[in-house]
Amino acid sequence: MRVPTRLRYRLAYAGRPAGEETLVFEPHPGGYRMRLTADVLLPLPKTHQEWESVMDERGVPLRYVERVEGRGTRVFDLEFLRNEGVVVGKDLVLPYVVDYHDPLSLILALSRFSGQTLTLPMVGGRVHATRLPDEELSFPWGKVPTRVFRLRPGLSLIHFDSAGRPVKFVQKLGQHLFEAVLTEAFEGEEKREKPRPRKRRRRRR
Repeated sequence: MRVPTRLRYRLAYAGRPAGEETLVFEPHPGGYRMRLTADVLLPLPKTHQEWESVMDERGVPLRYVERVEGRGTRVFDLEFLRNEGVVVGKDLVLPYVVDYHDPLSLILALSRFSGQTLTLPMVGGRVHATRLPDEELSFPWGKVPTRVFRLRPGLSLIHFDSAGRPVKFVQKLGQHLFEAVLTEAFEGEEKREKPRPRKRRRRRR
């Protein structure tokens, strides 16, 4: 992905509209920052979700915060203190023995990966990504060839376009599929043109 990048997605659960989300990737002092905000209508209960990952120049997280508001509020906050050799969270201290990833830095790592298999350590386990055959997806603006990765454990798919942008996410939740499909993409600094002053017309006498 290029910086900055803003991607908007339409959410669906079991084929029904389930809200929308926005993913932002932008420069941050010493590295990058990714933010995901989502209003999820299905499956119930309805939730508002905010995820943020602050990463170094390699794309390795320094801090990850996840906030979910629905029937109550749940906050998950981790600091990856590499120089001190620990990962710190609420009621959690782990030794920093490898470069851990979080769900957002995982997306960035896969967008840059050109091989067939990749295993990334996460807090609490590992994620194994396997490259599947390329797939062409249809969008309102045309057909887009995509690279596809399957993630395990669980059953999740991520589709990337030629620019490394994630254009579709698929995750199995119970007996149904939860999908996020790209509807709008914006790259680069937003520049607003200033309104030009109107020229006064001379009145004819």
